Amino acid sequence: MSFLASSGLVASTFLLGFFFAGLHETGAESESTSTTSVAFTALVMLFVAVCAAFILVEPALINPLWLQYTLMAGAPLVVGYAMRRALARSMDRSQ
Repeated sequence: MSFLASSGLVASTFLLGFFFAGLHETGAESESTSTTSVAFTALVMLFVAVCAAFILVEPALINPLWLQYTLMAGAPLVVGYAMRRALARSMDRSQ
């Protein structure tokens, strides 16, 4: 169960950062349905991340607990955000 929770936490926070960067990029001219679907998906990923974080409280994989959540939730969140921004920047240059 710890393996599933840890991989779920890393994947969901990575996707959450990716979606946050996408919400940051949308402007006033974007469709509201697209923004709504991305926001709903981000909300589901947040729910998955919180549930996985609660599962990993008792069988701590990395001690201390704050380091575990920094490495397994904070780092993938930042990496996902940075990758989406880099992807958008490279796509803007290619046009």
